[in-house]
Amino acid sequence: MAERHMPPPLRFLLAARRSELHGLEALARSCELAVRIGALAHALQKERGYSNLCLCGADVRPRPELAGLSRQAEAVESEVRQLLDGLAADPAPGNVRARLLNAIAYSLFRLDELTGLRQRIRDRRVEAEDADAGFTRAIGSLLSIVFETADAALDPGVTRNLVALLNFMQGKELSGQERACGVMGYTAGHFTEAQKARMLGLAASQERSFGIYAQYADPAAMQCWARIQQQGQELRRMRDVAQRTSAAQAVDASLAEVWFDLYTARIDAMRELESQLAEALARRCAQRIADTRQELDDRRLLLSRYADHASGRAPSMVYGVQGRVVDLPPPDGVGAALERSILDMMREQTLRMQQADDALAAARGALDETKRIDRAKLLLIGRYGLTEQAAHERLRRAAMDGGLSLAQVARQIVEQGGD
Repeated sequence: MAERHMPPPLRFLLAARRSELHGLEALARSCELAVRIGALAHALQKERGYSNLCLCGADVRPRPELAGLSRQAEAVESEVRQLLDGLAADPAPGNVRARLLNAIAYSLFRLDELTGLRQRIRDRRVEAEDADAGFTRAIGSLLSIVFETADAALDPGVTRNLVALLNFMQGKELSGQERACGVMGYTAGHFTEAQKARMLGLAASQERSFGIYAQYADPAAMQCWARIQQQGQELRRMRDVAQRTSAAQAVDASLAEVWFDLYTARIDAMRELESQLAEALARRCAQRIADTRQELDDRRLLLSRYADHASGRAPSMVYGVQGRVVDLPPPDGVGAALERSILDMMREQTLRMQQADDALAAARGALDETKRIDRAKLLLIGRYGLTEQAAHERLRRAAMDGGLSLAQVARQIVEQGGD
């Protein structure tokens, strides 16, 4: 029986399943965007690292590696822009989509700024701190796009993978910022009090991001992360050395190269794990889409047979959801097999959706916390003219003074509109 000739309850059951399938297909596109943005963020992180090393060093000639890294980043950026252009052409409505498009507009603005920044770096007409800030703004705007795309995630399993990936990406970016800050401090021979505070704040923020990642990552990914952590002993020692430096207790500036090489090896290892997380996410999306398509086909066939049987066109032996032949009277004496099977199917679908909603809410909690913290920082930046790091420090101090978590303080600020 053609679907358009089915009774309305059957058509709407199938429509509900198709809606789930369309949502999964949209989620798969979002996941693809997250993967591409992760690649661009990594390319910009590498370019930022070498830019800092060049600007902090005494050599007036830019390192040859830097030009190659710039070209690599620009090539990946071109791919990302093509994906973003496709999103702009999609007419789908909604507040979530409006926030996503706004995030894309801001990110493109920041990416456009990099052309002039790269030229100033080559000409050594910019301070290392300003170059670092320019790259950090661009990378942060890219991650904001990924967090906005996650709002459309409707599958709990995929969302768990997505939450793990997003928080790992965030932690990796914070690691890149710590690498840059360390290069500046070690090149000078000592760290200022502001730099020391920033190093401590970045370490604490990384711990939080990687802690959330650990809650949602699968065992194989956690084993990889454990190996990376075990290899970080020398970096942790150099963190401690940085906190003990001063103008009166300076260290050899050559330690900047040591710090950079150690941290670059760590970030490269993190990039490998990030790629594994992205591949796992893509596989889960593809599997869920295949499963849902198969379920839709099976359900369409089953409901068509039910409808044919009820109309008297098909006296064939058809098994219902309860595992009995529809033609035979039910053993419990209840008739109307078709009606009962449809109701069973509705109840099953409603229960499955409720369970999915519960699992989804749990997985989204960590994601919402991270976004709320970012929004609170933006409110503080806009209200008081703070830098991103100063806004984060204000949040952290308020949390410590009030005996609250960072997320609780951020919630208060967002609810009060920044007052």
